[in-house]
Amino acid sequence: MKTEQNDKFPPFKVICRIGTGILVSVLFVLLIQGSNSWCSFMEVFDVTQVNIQGNTILTDYEILQIANIQLDTCIKFLDLASIQRQLETNPYIRAAAVSLDFPSNVNILISERVPICYISHKDLFLVDAEGIVLPMPKQSLGTNLPVISGFESDSLDYFPGYYIPNESVQEIIQVISGTLNAAPELYSEISEIRHWNDNNFILYTVKSGTPIYLGNKSLPEQLNILANFQTRLNGKRHLSDYQYLDLRWNKQIVAKERRS
Repeated sequence: MKTEQNDKFPPFKVICRIGTGILVSVLFVLLIQGSNSWCSFMEVFDVTQVNIQGNTILTDYEILQIANIQLDTCIKFLDLASIQRQLETNPYIRAAAVSLDFPSNVNILISERVPICYISHKDLFLVDAEGIVLPMPKQSLGTNLPVISGFESDSLDYFPGYYIPNESVQEIIQVISGTLNAAPELYSEISEIRHWNDNNFILYTVKSGTPIYLGNKSLPEQLNILANFQTRLNGKRHLSDYQYLDLRWNKQIVAKERRS
């Protein structure tokens, strides 16, 4: 049977537990404050280097500007999730991963969107295989990419970081992406694919600008026929060796030799 004294005063063990809890909390707060002061005083955890990997289009400087990581900032104050989100706001960055390499290094791993062609629409844009509009980079890409033209009067607006709003252009991008994967040699020969009246297409080669009339038939099928024709040339001749090629006829390619 409990006594009145026991009801008024908790057991000694309970008092010890409460005291221990308070002591641990106080020590934790002091530890945090002490570590902050020690970090600031010793500068051991100040950022001294940011390692960037995976970028081929954006420069290290551009990525550092986007990430906004200041050197000499205490590494444990960095919000990695916020830095990652900030990086992924750039149209060229498909995904980013940010990690710490103690005591003073930050690692940034970038997965970039790779442009596969240009779009001539009021201004000149780049676009990746998914149809995402990309702005012109500050530095040269160092490679020739096909240009999709004939949609300059399109009233729709194209915004970097967003999908191409024109479904017809989206379909052409898918065809170009398929050609890049299935017939890379033909892809490398394409300078421009121009859309004109009644859904007709003309292709121009990189070298000599040879016009290749594809007509208004299925664009994937026409490019497949052209790729097979290129294969039959067996490297002895090139598409640019012709004055023009015409694929608008059924089951045949009309070719005019280029005069020497």
